[in-house]
Amino acid sequence: MFTMDDRDARAARMLRERRKELGLTQLEVAVELGMSIHQYQRYENGQHRLSNCPMRIGLRICLVLEFDPYDLIPIDGMIYD
Repeated sequence: MFTMDDRDARAARMLRERRKELGLTQLEVAVELGMSIHQYQRYENGQHRLSNCPMRIGLRICLVLEFDPYDLIPIDGMIYD
């Protein structure tokens, strides 16, 4: 089973990897999300826990980075690959 730290680190890594796969800068993602680049960087660096962010922000991140929410935040320690 994953701890919160494991899940949050995995989610942060996934954000960074997906953003790069899509050829987007952190600034471009932040603008699409309607937040400052510094706020987005905190999610991507794991300083803000994605598992604890408001649903509105989490779903918007999934939309911008083309994630299924279940892939980004596993439930009960399960990973859906």
